[in-house]
Amino acid sequence: MTSTNDPTATSETTTGTTAASAPSAHEAAGLIRAWTETGQQLYDRERATREGHNYATGSDVVAAAIDTLDWQTMPASGCLSLPFSPGEGIKTLVAEVGLYRVSRIAWNATVDVRDDAERSHSLYGLYGIEAMQDGFPVRVYAVDRGTDLLIVAVDAPPALALALDPTAGQVPTH
Repeated sequence: MTSTNDPTATSETTTGTTAASAPSAHEAAGLIRAWTETGQQLYDRERATREGHNYATGSDVVAAAIDTLDWQTMPASGCLSLPFSPGEGIKTLVAEVGLYRVSRIAWNATVDVRDDAERSHSLYGLYGIEAMQDGFPVRVYAVDRGTDLLIVAVDAPPALALALDPTAGQVPTH
């Protein structure tokens, strides 16, 4: 696919899945949130300052953005047309994380990120993918920083979430 500067350009996401029926299996699975170690750089002010990069104003900002995601059910064809950057980002995440049977995706939220050194704020895109990984239903949340995608949180069944993050289910206090 060729990238364009056309804001109406789209990227077709193909997953080879069928559409999920409502309510999703994820909603009935009792998932809890695990915050990723790499995601901490986005909401941990001290770490961000020490490592010299931007940060969100707190994990509550990221959690609030996750709550605003508008989930789209994958059609029976397994293809959904969406804006180019989110489409390419979501396709990359599905492939690199090893997700399968993608049932829903979301790409409409943003996270307000600040840079105290430059006294500026930016809005980074937030994507969500609801799928299966290693036989478990999961939701993966990633922030698009323009140069990379940063997985910030995963909603997973308790056993998997606790393996990813011993404090899963709790809001980080960084």
